[in-house]
Amino acid sequence: MIQVIGKTHSRMATILVAFNSGSRVEAKSGYNHGVAHMLEHCIFKGTEKRTNLEIQKNIAFLGGFSNAFTSHEMIAYYITVPYENLEPCLDILSDMVFCSTFPEEEFLKEKEVVKEEEMSSLDDTPSFMWREFASMFFDNYLSDTVIGTQESIDKFSRDEVKGFHSEYCQRKDAVISLCSNLKKKDAKSLLKKYFGTPSGKVRRFSKLKESSYKSSERLETIRPGIEHTYVWMGMPSFKTGSEIEPASQVLMTILGRGMDCRLFTEVRENRGLVYGISAGFSDWQSAGVSLVDFSTRDSNVDDALEIVDRELDRIKMELCSDEEVQRAKNKLRSSFYSATEDSYSIAFWRLKEKMFRLPTIEDYMSKIESITKRDIIEAANLVFDKDKRLMLLCRGPGDSGQE
Repeated sequence: MIQVIGKTHSRMATILVAFNSGSRVEAKSGYNHGVAHMLEHCIFKGTEKRTNLEIQKNIAFLGGFSNAFTSHEMIAYYITVPYENLEPCLDILSDMVFCSTFPEEEFLKEKEVVKEEEMSSLDDTPSFMWREFASMFFDNYLSDTVIGTQESIDKFSRDEVKGFHSEYCQRKDAVISLCSNLKKKDAKSLLKKYFGTPSGKVRRFSKLKESSYKSSERLETIRPGIEHTYVWMGMPSFKTGSEIEPASQVLMTILGRGMDCRLFTEVRENRGLVYGISAGFSDWQSAGVSLVDFSTRDSNVDDALEIVDRELDRIKMELCSDEEVQRAKNKLRSSFYSATEDSYSIAFWRLKEKMFRLPTIEDYMSKIESITKRDIIEAANLVFDKDKRLMLLCRGPGDSGQE
């Protein structure tokens, strides 16, 4: 077990418990796809000390907000609460995460809830497109959705969820992050009282299959009920913790973040082809993707793509201006400063520092400040490889793709 402590001036405190597992470990251990996410739901369904309703009512009575999330690489549970009521929430969260009983009746009801969640995700166009995109772009665990499918969810059993919990979510492998306005010694004392003495280590997964990437391809999919054509242009990027990430933050901010960025200025403001357009990246321990996305009327797609291509080529070859670089750094500083005002954001960053061996917020911002114009060009040439680009267009059934 690893315990980390963050400090905030906020009167809201956050306690977060996470495990370095997620959906990526399901297949290799013989579990049905989506069982990690099912566990997330079941954790809230009761312990020897509390029923599911008592858990929620007790947290609410204390003014707390509880939630959880599952990703390909992490399962996490947390409570944010006024600092005066932190201690009883530590007791509740520890009880939930480590002493859940997984009542059969509650499990069966929650399985239906998860099936509803999976179906509702298909109504969201970005979620629909991510399923299509990921299945074609990655060739490892990232190609599958975290939630599973109707077929895999149907196969879940209470014993399977309990087994996954026993194998991957034990106290010894927990990373526990507390951010509050408490003195460090008081925070450490509370963590020890409710979670035990930390060993300073957790199980790590060093042999993850890294994704390879296909040659450039343009694919189309049809989705009923939409009027716009949605366009995703994805290219291979870097893994979590890469040295190129700070430069890529500055690069993406200049290119595709905010109403002052190059893509928004050229595609929307100067040509009126889209309502919104953005560029960014996502990274995991085994792969990464850089993505430009927008939606527009079908007749505008090719013109918009031509401008995007031109801007990608330009930022790969020409040095950005001093003003652009400083503006991007100031925007990033604002974003990170905002994060350090929030107990959840601090707790989550500190947790990722330990789980994925990332730099501190302070060290990361120092790296951002040191980025040069030449660093930006180097990053652009690494993450905008058009020879390995997947272009996914999602159209309504009435669009032929022809002018």
